Amino acid sequence: MTKPKAKPRPRIKPHGQTAKPGDPVSDVRTPKAPRLSRNVWLIGFDAGRLAVLAEALKAAGHEVRTAETSNELAPNLREFRPDLIVVDMQDQPERGRHTGQQLRADRATRQLPIVLAGLAIKEEADKSDKQITGPTRRYVLPVDAPSVVNAILAELQ
Repeated sequence: MTKPKAKPRPRIKPHGQTAKPGDPVSDVRTPKAPRLSRNVWLIGFDAGRLAVLAEALKAAGHEVRTAETSNELAPNLREFRPDLIVVDMQDQPERGRHTGQQLRADRATRQLPIVLAGLAIKEEADKSDKQITGPTRRYVLPVDAPSVVNAILAELQ
């Protein structure tokens, strides 16, 4: 009794495409390297906090862009697509909440995770939680650079 022949596995080209008969091939599939660097957009931070956060994120190997408002984000999405958006809520929670709502209303940014940094008052956090929905909501209390950086880095894992 003969064993049924196993279906031949498709040959793989070095760059991951399936080979056609007669193509030179390699039997070794090269895995993609894990993406360690992430794109982070910081919105609405004052110069002092912005410098600390941007420096810490860059030191961790991430690409960082900054904006005063979410309006500056939309025109730049093609050249720099963020993996995470961090909105400052420390000094002007109403402005930060408005920024979060704008990001959720825009089709291009609707599904991007957002970290709301600096909600020092529980009532403000509850209000923002009800008004800004989406894949991620983090409330960092209070805003000190290590806490925010740790929350951002945890989100990027």
